[in-house]
Amino acid sequence: MSVRHGLGLVRSFGPKWMLWRIGYALRKKSGLMKRRFPTVAFGDVRLADLVHDGTPTMADDYRVFHEAGPGRFFFEPGRLPPADVLKKLVSPCGAKRTLAVADDYCCGRFLFYSNHAHDLGQPVNWLLNPFNGAVHGTRTHWCDYPTFAAEAGDIKDVWEPSRFACAFWLARAYALTGDEKYPEAFWALFESWCAQNPHNMGPNWKCGQETALRSMAWCFALYAFWNASATTADRIITMVKVLALQASRIADNIGYAVSQKNNHAFSEAAGLLTTALLFPELKGATRWAATGRRVLEREVRRQVYTDGGYVQQSMNYHRVMLHDCIWAIRLAELNGRSFSADLVRRVACAAEFLYEMLDPPSGRVPNYGYNDGALVLPLSPCDYRDYRATVQAARYLDAGERVLPAGPWDEMLLWLFGTDALSRKQSTIAPTSRRFDVGGYYTLRARDSWCMVRCYTYVDRPAHVDMLHLDLWYKGVNVLGDSGTYRYFAPDDPPIERYFKDIAAHNTIEIDNRGPLELFARWVWSPWPKASCLAHDDDRWQGEHYAYARRPWNVVHRRHVRSADEHNWLVTDDLLGAGRHDVKIRWHLADEAVRPDPGRRRIDMDVPGGRVSLTVETPDGFSMAIHRGRRDGGNVGGWESAYYGAYTPRPTVEVAGLCTLPARFVTRISLHEATVP
Repeated sequence: MSVRHGLGLVRSFGPKWMLWRIGYALRKKSGLMKRRFPTVAFGDVRLADLVHDGTPTMADDYRVFHEAGPGRFFFEPGRLPPADVLKKLVSPCGAKRTLAVADDYCCGRFLFYSNHAHDLGQPVNWLLNPFNGAVHGTRTHWCDYPTFAAEAGDIKDVWEPSRFACAFWLARAYALTGDEKYPEAFWALFESWCAQNPHNMGPNWKCGQETALRSMAWCFALYAFWNASATTADRIITMVKVLALQASRIADNIGYAVSQKNNHAFSEAAGLLTTALLFPELKGATRWAATGRRVLEREVRRQVYTDGGYVQQSMNYHRVMLHDCIWAIRLAELNGRSFSADLVRRVACAAEFLYEMLDPPSGRVPNYGYNDGALVLPLSPCDYRDYRATVQAARYLDAGERVLPAGPWDEMLLWLFGTDALSRKQSTIAPTSRRFDVGGYYTLRARDSWCMVRCYTYVDRPAHVDMLHLDLWYKGVNVLGDSGTYRYFAPDDPPIERYFKDIAAHNTIEIDNRGPLELFARWVWSPWPKASCLAHDDDRWQGEHYAYARRPWNVVHRRHVRSADEHNWLVTDDLLGAGRHDVKIRWHLADEAVRPDPGRRRIDMDVPGGRVSLTVETPDGFSMAIHRGRRDGGNVGGWESAYYGAYTPRPTVEVAGLCTLPARFVTRISLHEATVP
C-alpha cells in the first residue's frame, strides 16, 4: 500500500482503527495468531473437557440431559410446524420449490447465491469452486490462507455451501413430508464437512462470520431433526464438540469483525449467542454469551442509524443485519435474556426502514449497494429478491402484528414465532413518501408507482459511486433500477467487476468520462462524497451532491424529482458550474421490450400491465443511444446483476454530448396503463 493510500485510510477510518489493524497484521505475520488458534483433530476432542462438571458425557445420557435442559430454541426439539399448516401456507408451488431444492441437496447439487445450482459430487467436495474448477486446500492455517488468489477465484464460491443453507431447506422439506431421507442427507453432509475441513485449517475456518452462520444452521437442523432416526446420540455429541470449537474460533477473533464495522459483527455475535444459550453446559457458554450480547448491543448502536438506515449502504446487507438481529433477539427472549429496550427500538427502526423501501406488489427492494447473495435465513420458498418474509418477521418482532397480507413469505414467521403469529391481525399502514435524512434515502409514492433517491453525506465508507441515483417502480416492475454488484473478486474480468461499482452502472450523471471517486483499496473509495437534501414533501424531492465540486470539474449536480400526477414523473438535472464538459446521463431500464426513437430522444417500453415512455430534453448537440450488453474492451455498459456471480444484459439509455455549463437536462417518464379491449 502506498503512503497516499495509507493516509487516505487514516482520514477515512481514524488513527485508532489504523493502529489496531496494523497490530492485527503484525500478530498474524509473527505467528502469534496461529499459536492462539491451534489445530486439533475432532476425534481427539472429549466432551468431558468441554462441559461443566456434573454434565453426563455418555452419548445416550447426554442426549436425555440436553433435551431436558434449560436452553430454548424457536421450537422444542423435534416439534416441527404442523405439515398441514405449512402446506397451506406455502401453497403447492412453494412446496414444490422447497422439495426440489432439498432433493438437489440430497444428491450433492447445491444452490449458490439462491440462483446457481452446481453439482459438488457424492460425497460432496466442500473445497471445490464449481465456477472455475479450482480446489482449495486444507494444509494452510486459516491465518495464512489467502482471501484473494486469482487461481482459486472468488473465495465466496467455496464459502457459500459451507454456510449450510442446505440445513434450512432440508428441515423445511422434512416438515412438509416427514421423509427420513432429509435428516439422513443432512447428517451425511455434516460428517463429510467435518472430515474435509480440519480444525482451524483451510478456507472454511478463515472467516468468523462464515463459521457463525454455519453454527446457526447446524443448530436449526439439530432441533428440526432431533427425533429423526438419523439423529443418533453419537452424532449429537460430535456436533456439540464442533460447535464448541467454532464458538471458540469466533469469540477469540471477533475483534477483527468489529474493526470492519459491517454485518460480520452481527453474524458472529448471533452465532456466539446461539451456541451459548442452547448449550449452557459448555464451559465457554457464559463468556460467549457475554461477548455476543456486548458486541450486538454496541454494534446496533454504532451501525444502525437512528432513522433505521444501515452503515453499509446496502439493501441486502440491511437484510443480513435484520436476520441476525431477529434471530438473536427472539432467541434471547425465549431464554429469558432479553436485550435492552434501546437495541430493540433501533432494530424496529431498521425494520420500518426496509418496509418503506419495499415494492409491495413484487416484494422487491432497490438492488442498491453491495449485494453478495447472502441470505442468512432461507425460511420461505420466495425468490431471493423477495424481501416480504424479512419485513413481515421484523415488523412482527417489533409490534406483534403482521404488516403484510398472508402469503408464502409467512413461513419465516411460522418457524420463528409459532402458529399463533399467523392469526395475528394485519396492520393497515402502507408505505408512504418518506425521508431518512440520517441515512440519506428519500422516497416518493404515487398510486401505482414510487421512487427512491439517494442523497447522502457519507460518514461511513461508500459502497458504489452512485450519488443521486434514482430507482423508479411501476406496478411491481423496477422501471429504472440499480445494476447490482456481480462479484467482489473477478480476476478473469476486471472491467466488469469495476463497472458494477462505478458511476456508469447507476441512474445518475457522469462528467468528463469518469466518476468523481477513486477506488484505492478493494472496499474503499475516496474522497467520501457530500450531499444535501434541499426539499422533500409528498410529491417532490430536490437535492444536490458535491463529489464533482472540486478540481478538475468544480461542478455541483442538483436533481429535482417530481410526481406530476399519478402517471407522470419529471426529473430535472442541473449542472452548476462553468466551462465545457462531456456529460452523460444514464437510465438503466427493466429488461422488457424497448422501442427506441433516438432522433426524438425517446424510448417506449412495454411492461406487464402497461407501457412506459421516457424522453430526455438536453442542450443542443446531444445524442441518445441504447446499450444492451455492451463489451468493447474496457467500455462496458448495459448490464445487470440480479444475483451474485451472474450478470445479464439490460437496455440502458445513454444520452451524451459536450456542453457549456450551467446546463439543464429534463427526463420525462410517462406511465400508461394497458387498455382493455
